[in-house]
Amino acid sequence: MDAQPSPTSPGWIKPGDVMRVRKLKAKRKALQARMSALTPLQILAPAKGLSDATEGRGIKRRNPFKCSPNKKQRAEEDGDLEITSDASLFRMLSPSAPKQKVSSQQVYSFSNILKLQQQEEVSLKTEEVPSVTWTEQLAVDWSLKSRVRFKSAKPLPWKHNFKTSEEASGTTGFVRCLNSTSDNSEDRTLDTSPNAQFYQCCLVWQYPSLPWLQLFPRDNLKATTQTGLFGTDKKLGDAIHAEWSESLRSLHQLLRVRQCPYFYVCGPTFTCLFRAAGVAGISQAHALITPTTRGFREAMKNEDIEFEMPFHNNSTKNEQEDEEEEEEEEEKEEEATSWLENLGVETSQFPNLNPNRVKLEREKFKNIDKTAASLVYVEGMETQGLINFLLNSRSCVGTTGLLAGVPPTLLSPVAFQGSTLKTLKAKGSVIRQEGDMHHSMEVSGPILPHTVHQLCSLLSLATDSYTLSLVPVPSTLPFSQHSHHDATAAPQAFAQEGLVDCGFDASVRSLICTPCRAEQEETDLPPTYREVTYKDKKYTWTDKLQ
Repeated sequence: MDAQPSPTSPGWIKPGDVMRVRKLKAKRKALQARMSALTPLQILAPAKGLSDATEGRGIKRRNPFKCSPNKKQRAEEDGDLEITSDASLFRMLSPSAPKQKVSSQQVYSFSNILKLQQQEEVSLKTEEVPSVTWTEQLAVDWSLKSRVRFKSAKPLPWKHNFKTSEEASGTTGFVRCLNSTSDNSEDRTLDTSPNAQFYQCCLVWQYPSLPWLQLFPRDNLKATTQTGLFGTDKKLGDAIHAEWSESLRSLHQLLRVRQCPYFYVCGPTFTCLFRAAGVAGISQAHALITPTTRGFREAMKNEDIEFEMPFHNNSTKNEQEDEEEEEEEEEKEEEATSWLENLGVETSQFPNLNPNRVKLEREKFKNIDKTAASLVYVEGMETQGLINFLLNSRSCVGTTGLLAGVPPTLLSPVAFQGSTLKTLKAKGSVIRQEGDMHHSMEVSGPILPHTVHQLCSLLSLATDSYTLSLVPVPSTLPFSQHSHHDATAAPQAFAQEGLVDCGFDASVRSLICTPCRAEQEETDLPPTYREVTYKDKKYTWTDKLQ
């Protein structure tokens, strides 16, 4: 037989029984508290069945929850005051929310308070965020880029490892200026895969090409006391400079016949952009130089090169007038000092008459060297004089550092004499951002303006949304900010037809021939961009990283 449990041993208690016991105890405590507040007669009155008439005649029942007359009067006097609760406190702290009275019967839970707070935060954000402008075409940014990165939620059609057919077809298409997506591509046997087209966009022509030296960009080069090989060997430096001169002449000839749309000359202290006639809506060939110094501009004037300074609102004629006025003032100051010296008075007692001090203060006030305002614009036949100036100027070749004796770097979208075919470095990866996976592709090297457009157009065929981050060369930013009004400019269609042999397809030619002024007037977008967003076949960009 099974052993019977002893009556003294405790049995199992269910959770429901425990909660039931607790509720009974709570009810008893509430009843005891209520009964303690009543008198004995008030307790016995309901038990004896007293009627309303009896209560009114003798013993009257007391309501324990009734407010005293003093409290009731005080509440009526303060009836116009707002009752402060958590929700009303959020409203008072919010600068944009209107004041509202909260009734005493209104009850706010914690969830309602959070909802009100979130609604107010959303309303404030919608007021602060400006409207975004979207365009169907990406404007041309004429500043040079050192690195770009594409990022998309969907896998990119590109890879940084290229097959033999992809690399060969991309090289052939770039060298021969072939458009692999055109209608005539059916007659060719080139590889037209997205990766082959991507490789074709990652090529550029450059001179000189010295793998052990950083020739682009030259803005962030560290100062060093060491001298390069070309700075120590004069014969070697003269040989590379002579070859560089032939390359620059070849590029200028291609530009004059409009078989090269533009090219860059990256010197040790400046960058020069040459553009063919019709590019940027300007009817003549022209050049932009930034940044410049006072000595550089004076050397150009000594070579009789006429130029303008659009950001300084000053031309060479105005500078000559200013110099004449400065010379007259200096002559007057010299006469005053000589007159004082003849009287036996020391000029040190009159510091304001010191010509060197006045000249330094005047130059300091007008100093625009190495800034965006120092941009120089040369147009027409003056570009030939600028080419000769660059060929013979000593300021084009550094005298110290690792790049001593090395001529400026030439970058071009088309081949020229002595040029080297360089490949941009591509690197693909998968990154995690805010808990989501994104596919990215980073391209580094001397990235020309048309390369950005070709890569964006190529990626827009494979995905419907992506973002693009760009790292521009700081000294070249004024190139995009420059706008030129040419009243005699030919229609854009004639400008595009004149550049048929420049190596670009019709879509890219249309973009580079668009006047910069028209781009800035039609949209509120900045002329330069560091962040580009593509969505629903439209672009928007900003000059700040998001």
